[in-house]
Amino acid sequence: MIGVIAPYSQFKDEVENISNDLNIPVIVEVGALRAGLRLAKKMIREQNVKVIIARGATANFLKEKLDIPIIKIDVTNFDIIKTLSEARKVQRNIVLIDHVENQGRIDLHTIKEILNVEIALKQYENERDISNHINEVAFINEHQPIVGTAECIAHTAGIKGVQTFIVFSQTDSISEALWRAKESLEYFVREELKQKHLESIISYAFDGVISTDVEGIVTVCNEVAAKFLDIRPGEIVGRHINNIGLSLFKKLIGDLNEASKKVISSGNKKYVLNRVCIGGNSLVVTFQDAEAILKMDSKVRSELYHRRFYSKYTFDDIIYQCHAMERHISLAKAYAKADSNILIYGESGTGKELIAQSIHNESDRKDGPFIAVNCAALPENLLESELFGYEEGAFTGAKKGGKPGLFEMAHGGTIFLDEIGEVALALQARLLRVLQEKEVRRIGGERIIPVNIRIISATNKNLLQSIKTNEFRSDLYYRLNILHIHLPPLRERRGDINLLIDKLLVKHDGDPGLISTETRKMLNSYNWPGNIRELENVIERAVAVGSHFEGQIIDLLQQQEFTPSDEINLSPTEDYIKVKIGSLEEMEGQIFDELTIRYNGNRTEMADKLGISRTTLWKKTKQVN
Repeated sequence: MIGVIAPYSQFKDEVENISNDLNIPVIVEVGALRAGLRLAKKMIREQNVKVIIARGATANFLKEKLDIPIIKIDVTNFDIIKTLSEARKVQRNIVLIDHVENQGRIDLHTIKEILNVEIALKQYENERDISNHINEVAFINEHQPIVGTAECIAHTAGIKGVQTFIVFSQTDSISEALWRAKESLEYFVREELKQKHLESIISYAFDGVISTDVEGIVTVCNEVAAKFLDIRPGEIVGRHINNIGLSLFKKLIGDLNEASKKVISSGNKKYVLNRVCIGGNSLVVTFQDAEAILKMDSKVRSELYHRRFYSKYTFDDIIYQCHAMERHISLAKAYAKADSNILIYGESGTGKELIAQSIHNESDRKDGPFIAVNCAALPENLLESELFGYEEGAFTGAKKGGKPGLFEMAHGGTIFLDEIGEVALALQARLLRVLQEKEVRRIGGERIIPVNIRIISATNKNLLQSIKTNEFRSDLYYRLNILHIHLPPLRERRGDINLLIDKLLVKHDGDPGLISTETRKMLNSYNWPGNIRELENVIERAVAVGSHFEGQIIDLLQQQEFTPSDEINLSPTEDYIKVKIGSLEEMEGQIFDELTIRYNGNRTEMADKLGISRTTLWKKTKQVN
């Protein structure tokens, strides 16, 4: 906004009229010198005025007292002549009261000759001078007219009964001043915005920032620097560097020479310093707490490392329409809101990791790492070092500096232990401690490292049977199996096969019409021992061979004909369970184990399914166990 301090009321009216014509908004108040300064400060404070227009001595006075642009309108010879010609009609002897700054600018000698008048020049510097001059005129000759450059002169003279004529500025001068003010306002706003950006950058920088001008006066001290110096930010601004006795400050300024990544000490603290010399005593100093730099470096490296471990699948990526699968997905979504460990049962290729990733992405840990480990893919000693990490020199071939384990890297997130049933007994004991105490110790190390992780494990084995054969620890099983999910094999999701075929064709850029109706019938009747993974292999082959696929499909499926596994089928179904032939007691044990898993230990449901009472069920299970 533009403010105007008008020397007289008519000037105010003219400015408002001209500003309306030019579409330049202004705020106008009438005043001069100190009164004008008070009005200007009020405009700045209450109406956010950025530029002020004023005339003559008042403009000069405002420039001394304010730090915003002041546009000055000068009193011209023409303005003086025009006003004096009006005063001459009253009397030829006229008193001109003008500010001392106009001395030499107004050509009174020529004006006297043109108008044929006598002019007595009275100069002033402040309001007191004006009052003295008016009192003198009133005392000597109260009928002698006064010509003045401000309304305050006319007001004071009027009280004394002296006729006064105010020097008016011309319309052109006012218009020019308004345009200059508009340009100054636009420039001032742009520069102010740049300054705010710079101040924000300095204020919110991680570094302490101190700068000085060529004289060595401190011009900038941001919040970070002030905190390190244990002072208020403005406490040293405006002071010369030689007059600041703070020990750390003296070390930062140093010998005024350039410095880059220099380490300095102050007390028990160390700082990393950069010093840039601009010229003279003008410096820009930036510095950071060395310990904070080390912590930041550690955090950044950790976060960059964790970026390798993320989960890309969500529940939206799971293709299904059958009721059985819908039930399992709903259960998995409910588990995602909890933070307990989960055990996922399912044959190979049923999508156990897909479910695990989806649970992670739906949980409160979604912003943390997701790390998947195939426990069957690594030998025992290598799996242990991968999971727990090791210290330098822990064994032959250990990396210099050691290596963090996957449990450490999964801190704040989820670790997925696939094929958990293949872990050796000795390593199971260490896994149990992680689950119980939420802490790990690296191989060869003494330091205990706390970890905040959620464990999702998966298996295609009957862990209860493994417990009986002493291949799996029961205490570990019950720690892992707080929540559990059974994923049905593809042969029990036949309603989903066509959906999956279409999805896989799109994934591998295949023609949607590549698989005919007859071929789809064959694919739907196949048992799919490799489940979805096997189906994807078939579709990928179909895309590769194109039209030749139809003739190969029968041979292909015959070559991959399903041979029953020796393992128990752990898949939930309402119609049957699979039992390995053995003694009657062994087969009953398998039945009770499977139903315990399927019904989550609910003995009422188990008894109803078997058609016996809960008491009979309890006796039989006790007998088998």
